[in-house]
Amino acid sequence: MINWLREQPLLIHNEQLNFVMTHAGISPDWDLATAKACANEVENVLRHGNYLYLIENMYSEQPDRWSPNLQGLDRLRYIVNAFTRMRFCYWDHRLDFACKLPIKDAPKNLAPWFSLDNPLYQTENLVFGHWASLVDETTPPNIYALDTGCVWNNRLTMLRWEDKQYFTQSAVKITVIFKGGYHAG
Repeated sequence: MINWLREQPLLIHNEQLNFVMTHAGISPDWDLATAKACANEVENVLRHGNYLYLIENMYSEQPDRWSPNLQGLDRLRYIVNAFTRMRFCYWDHRLDFACKLPIKDAPKNLAPWFSLDNPLYQTENLVFGHWASLVDETTPPNIYALDTGCVWNNRLTMLRWEDKQYFTQSAVKITVIFKGGYHAG
């Protein structure tokens, strides 16, 4: 499974169908070209570089602010966090990793990443998951949040892009057995 995951892109930009898709979002400090370049940096390490070093050391809440001058592991950590963990940001664009609340319940010093001032958020159709508490939230018309909490026994949501039609499937309760224990989901 890990080898398959290492081959997956962090960002998909389909110009023909006019959408950009990531797991969690795109940093409020990036334009599309920067986002694509940053995704490519991490993808190259995961596919060809010392990927085990990155995997063993990538989980950190720092740095929480983008700078084009970031280097090495700090740069890769920020990129991974923006694409895979981001939900809320502070108004100065720092990433917040603690708040997982619905937008209406979030502290006032935080904003959903897609509501911050970034022209990309107005010009592109952005598709993402990762944020199950957005399930009943209204997002801008070009923002497509797909996470509806399947992992929490809610439902899986699919989007047929051609007509923007949503489809859902209730979660199926299963038990997964793995070395060292089990997870009932």
